[in-house]
Amino acid sequence: MKTLLVIVVTGISLSLQAQNKYFKTDGGIGAALTFGDKKSYGISVGVEPKVFFTPKLAAGLRFEGDALFGGSIPTTAGGTVDVSTSTRAAILLKGEYYFSESEKRPFVGVMLGRYTQANVGSSSTGSASIAAGTYFGYAPELGITLKNFRISGIYHFVPGTDLVTMSSGSPVEVSRNYLVIQLGFKMFQSEKF
Repeated sequence: MKTLLVIVVTGISLSLQAQNKYFKTDGGIGAALTFGDKKSYGISVGVEPKVFFTPKLAAGLRFEGDALFGGSIPTTAGGTVDVSTSTRAAILLKGEYYFSESEKRPFVGVMLGRYTQANVGSSSTGSASIAAGTYFGYAPELGITLKNFRISGIYHFVPGTDLVTMSSGSPVEVSRNYLVIQLGFKMFQSEKF
């Protein structure tokens, strides 16, 4: 599968150069945050290969991995479930629109695709819970590009909730949505228009 992806990306890059378009890959690192009853904080890493059809319009992919730590969930029995780790991975189709062609370029993006999430919880009473699955979701992005760097905020909407349970008390519903604040940078760019 990885070999096929490399062949496809290489083929697209070569054909785009022949058509006077260009290929760019951005990388990024940032903070990932969850809200609601379960609050976790961690790091996010992303890679975005994309094709610029015009200086203002791009389409491509986003590969993202997040690791979140900490957080606790209150239960109806008065205790808490402490979340020790939470991970997210996403493979998304992405479109971007840039509002200008200057060095400071505000942009919006829209993504949709597949999310894999896992939450592992434990409590001081010795109980534990695991919630994991693969889901379909979407994410709007708002940001600005400053020459070779970019700053953006991405809110991932992953429909549904996960139930986190413990040996005493009722299950607690936890949202799958999360926010990523990212500092990006140019990794590779072919010839421009």
